[in-house]
Amino acid sequence: MGTNNQINNYIVNDRLDLNRIIKDYTPYVKTIINNMVYNNLTEEDKEEILSDVFFVFWKNRFKEIPVIDAFIAGITKNLVREKLRKKVISLDIADYENNLGYTDIDMFDEKREKIEKVKEKMKELSDIEVKIIDMFYYYSKSTKEIANELNLTETNVRSKLHRIRKKIKRNFI
Repeated sequence: MGTNNQINNYIVNDRLDLNRIIKDYTPYVKTIINNMVYNNLTEEDKEEILSDVFFVFWKNRFKEIPVIDAFIAGITKNLVREKLRKKVISLDIADYENNLGYTDIDMFDEKREKIEKVKEKMKELSDIEVKIIDMFYYYSKSTKEIANELNLTETNVRSKLHRIRKKIKRNFI
């Protein structure tokens, strides 16, 4: 965001120019959202997060924030994670029973078997490996965040993720 990221640049006549902040930071927030959710949320969900980011920004004591980018990025990441955790996929078999053929059922059995193999392999992992997998895939944390929380280097976390994936994939070859 460059030199415009200071909160003082958005205060006019002792009032925060929130419209200008929204205009300047909307592309930034959209990029963060899209990078985090891929295709896991609808456009409506993404728009809801976008508007919530600026509401939370306005609601907080923004005058105490020296740099806007990091604060807005933090709000965005937290709201995306919260939305992804709340997202529940509910499937009703009645919606699909007329569309399923024998090949589809076989495919579901194969997927179920693969899932069971992954679960069995997960039991063989150490506690730290399970924590890393959970934090990375379930909680959508970056390798940097995981490294900070577990007192590891970011390179170490990436290396462990690679090795864990390799261990699990061995069952499928």
